[in-house]
Amino acid sequence: MKNITVNGLKDFQICERLYDYRHQEKVPEKTYSRDFYTKKFENTVKNIIYFFFFKKQSGILPSYSAMLNRWEKMWFPKGTTAYDITTEQHETAYGNMSNLTSKAAAALLLFYKKYSDSTYIPIAIADDYFIPGKEGNNILDIFDVILYKDKIFYVIKLMFNYKEKNRDQYKIDFAALYKGFQIRHPGRMSEVKFGIIDLMSQNLNFSEFIISNSDINNFELWQDKLLATEIFAPKRGLIAYCKKCPFDTPCSKWDGWKKDNK
Repeated sequence: MKNITVNGLKDFQICERLYDYRHQEKVPEKTYSRDFYTKKFENTVKNIIYFFFFKKQSGILPSYSAMLNRWEKMWFPKGTTAYDITTEQHETAYGNMSNLTSKAAAALLLFYKKYSDSTYIPIAIADDYFIPGKEGNNILDIFDVILYKDKIFYVIKLMFNYKEKNRDQYKIDFAALYKGFQIRHPGRMSEVKFGIIDLMSQNLNFSEFIISNSDINNFELWQDKLLATEIFAPKRGLIAYCKKCPFDTPCSKWDGWKKDNK
């Protein structure tokens, strides 16, 4: 039985060997400072948005100050002093911890102004969903947020700097959200919209992402294909991703073309 995430399925689409190294063998990979801070920044902001909606769900509106306090606790390492914050410098083009704090504070303020008085009702926050596949090939992932308003469920993916020209990169994500919601609420499919809130945008509006039957079929095909794969062959030198692949060294030495050699 295989339990895979949506990101795992997307890595499999790029390269079977990439999926195997990252999600099955879990080979350690080098992380550059820019990528580290980008991921940490996005995860921290998302966790504070979860905190905001969890509080609203319980009938308590958290203050903007409470959101900033939570950011500081999650973002800065324990024991960090004011002097450390003032003087720290990280060699990354993305920015240092202090600069990213300013960026987060601005984004969270816009979010707070937009949603503190909104009439959306939080239904689910960071909630696991499950999509069974053939022979136990299951997708396990999460709904970022599901809100409810005027008899419509809004299944939301929280994103950063979303660009419409990159829409195709997220078809798998939204097909999975569709299937996950359908399995949980089969009688509610006429009452649901799927979409994006871009946490780096100026308006923070819900932007609907239309999911086609073709998107669903594509998702199901790749899910089944992953299950059927026994040898995770590389695409070494054949795709653009190879130029930045963190597993270039082990891939160059891989010789598992026959199942017995794995």
